[in-house]
Amino acid sequence: MIDLGQYFTAVREENGIAFCSLEDNTASKFSEEMQDSLFQLEDTSWWFQYRADVIASLAEKSFVFDRTTIDCGGGNGYTTYCMQQKGCRIALLEPTLTACQNGKRRGLRTVVCGTLEKDTVKDGSIEQLLLLDVLEHIEDDAQFLRTVYEKLAPDGKLLLTVPAFQALWSSEDTAAGHYRRYRLEGLRRLAQASGFSVEYANYFMEFLFLPILFVRVGLERLGLLKPAGERTSAERKEVAEKQFKERGGVTRFALEVLERIELGRLLRGRRVRFGSSIICVLRKG
Repeated sequence: MIDLGQYFTAVREENGIAFCSLEDNTASKFSEEMQDSLFQLEDTSWWFQYRADVIASLAEKSFVFDRTTIDCGGGNGYTTYCMQQKGCRIALLEPTLTACQNGKRRGLRTVVCGTLEKDTVKDGSIEQLLLLDVLEHIEDDAQFLRTVYEKLAPDGKLLLTVPAFQALWSSEDTAAGHYRRYRLEGLRRLAQASGFSVEYANYFMEFLFLPILFVRVGLERLGLLKPAGERTSAERKEVAEKQFKERGGVTRFALEVLERIELGRLLRGRRVRFGSSIICVLRKG
């Protein structure tokens, strides 16, 4: 059982979900419709499965699973649940109520509806934090990282993922509410300027770089792919299914080979030169 009062300034519980006090009731960048749509895809999506595998594998090397980990902005809790299943003591912290409810439906033991704000999370309280594809949604990422630094306990650790390379920017980023994509060197400097030491930093999903560049970005610029903001609800669902749905046959075999090769490189600390995402482990100095 996680003592949420250790981390949050005020907590109330309703229908199995804890709520921490929010002055402005800040909403997620993802709408309830988008969260529900993702919830239908996540459990059978090769992309979510591989991403969670990478995160959990690196967390096993960097985190202590007996200590509490907070998954900040973890959406429907897919990765949170994968970590829980591996024995991690973990709580989902997510501002969208629908996503919190989906997390409980998925089987998460601890779900908190709220945000990591100065007045809601106690300074120096969090030992381990996940921030997975969240930072790109925040306009002032430097200020937010400084807030995260304040909330971490001494020697606390942050595992962070973000989308990589501005060259891969498309209307998908705009529709998702992204402010930017990152390069490894810039993210490293940003983390160090916020007070963190960088224990691990690498690109991943290298095998997606060219498909995204030529298909998502290239076809859109040629006018052969409708921009995300102009798609109907049905079209958005169709595109999401094409991108994330489970693959079979030769495609699935090829993906499994590429995933195993890359994950092995990541776990051995070998450099991955490019990819569609970045993963870092930061420590509070």
